[in-house]
Amino acid sequence: MIFWIIIFLLFLIYKWLTSDHDYFKKINVPFDRPLPLVGNLLGIVLQKESIVEITTRNYYKYKDYKVYGFFNFLQPSFMITDPELIKKITIKDFDHFLNHIEAFEIDRLFSRTVFAMRDKKWRDMRTTLSPIFTSSKMKIMFGLLGEQSNDFVKFMHEQVESGKNLNVEVAEIFSRYTADAISTAALGFKGESVRNEKCEAYTILKLMQNNFNGSLGALKFLLAFTLPKVYKFFDIQLVGKEVNDFFKRIVIDEINLREKKNFYRPDMIQLLLQARKGQLKNEEINENDLSNFSAHTEFDVSLKNEKMSHFEDLDWIAQGFVMFGAGFDTSTDLLQIICYELSFNKNIQNDLIAEIDKIDAVETISYETLHKMKFLDMVVSETLRKWPPAGQLDRCCNKEYKLDLENGKSVIIEKGKNVFLPVYQIHHDPDYYTEPEKFNPYRFSDENKENLVPGTFLPFGIGPRACLASRFALMSVKLILVKILNDFKIEPCEKTPAKLTYQANINFKFNEKIFLNFIPRSK
Repeated sequence: MIFWIIIFLLFLIYKWLTSDHDYFKKINVPFDRPLPLVGNLLGIVLQKESIVEITTRNYYKYKDYKVYGFFNFLQPSFMITDPELIKKITIKDFDHFLNHIEAFEIDRLFSRTVFAMRDKKWRDMRTTLSPIFTSSKMKIMFGLLGEQSNDFVKFMHEQVESGKNLNVEVAEIFSRYTADAISTAALGFKGESVRNEKCEAYTILKLMQNNFNGSLGALKFLLAFTLPKVYKFFDIQLVGKEVNDFFKRIVIDEINLREKKNFYRPDMIQLLLQARKGQLKNEEINENDLSNFSAHTEFDVSLKNEKMSHFEDLDWIAQGFVMFGAGFDTSTDLLQIICYELSFNKNIQNDLIAEIDKIDAVETISYETLHKMKFLDMVVSETLRKWPPAGQLDRCCNKEYKLDLENGKSVIIEKGKNVFLPVYQIHHDPDYYTEPEKFNPYRFSDENKENLVPGTFLPFGIGPRACLASRFALMSVKLILVKILNDFKIEPCEKTPAKLTYQANINFKFNEKIFLNFIPRSK
């Protein structure tokens, strides 16, 4: 009797796990047959394939259909492969795809970030934060970044004198610079990570990295995607009390202290203080004073001057958390990949050094100077094309949407269903980029960028949900790159990997560590 009860219960569980497996068949959307629980992601669960490999295989299999179905564990989701449809979903019909996927909503701290907020609360927070990242505010913070970058280059020269400039693990040194840059320009205190790996800010950042990128972090994300009710029931959180307490102290306590003592410092904490008091105003967008990013379009998401929702302390803590964490990972990865590519492409590195030397000979490096360096921008743009910060973008359909295809065909995307955009695959599609595996900054030159297909360059997202802090990240990365190449040449060493591959999990990280040599330039 007990045996048959167990069999019956297993049968019910199986039926529940496979209840949506004919979802795409019913609506005539091509898809690969899923497995119970893991959907189409068995390779990731077994740690045999990366998300890049899985998506690339299906991208080319179903590319001509413009949309295909896949099972993100238990969830039937749509993958959009056509640039025109991507623009339609993320810009023209943005009101149907206002939010990111709901899995991000169940974590107590992360759900309060501007990335994970939803509906009106997201609009209000985005409107509140947008003035922080305008050109005038970036110019204010440029001076703080300049001091930090000078300290970093001085440290690099000290490493040369002590013979430690060879076989350098670049992710390690750039993570320290990035931690200090964000600490001083965003969070109101001078970082010490470059010279002291045990300083609090760096310790917290490494702890955050482990929480997000380690095996435990991957397990938490897996649980959030597959069994969100279980995740919520047990009150599982991506980060622990130590991280929460740190950001409470550097955001809320610092804001309160400045307000009490009427203290001013030109950083993001000061701007958060003004935003909390409703004192920040949006500026007119000047097309000639954007990020000077070759193929990136910025969107005015200030929307309307509506009455804002009431934000609590945890909301402001969450913004500090996401600025620090997301900015740290993105900038560190971008810096190490740029240096990696330059080490193997000597002609490109020499052309970039020539541009830097030409500017340096006549004027001091400034915020305006960075905007004059077109080849620098081309190098950064090409790096972000070949190695985008995120392999996919996501949106959640918040009201039923009719997706029109060719020949009068259409697909209905139901409310609550998730849509994914395959950034990495589009960036590497030879239909859009000739020789996509080749590092070629000249494809982003003034002469060539007009030939780029709109909707095929998505390193910071697209539409009103695009990355809010991209301008700050680009300024920080470009500045330190200019300072380094002004004094050093970058070369591969015996420990430099010949090829980079992605880890077989849901994290968009490399298997290999990148080691390079920094050789002082003779001027």
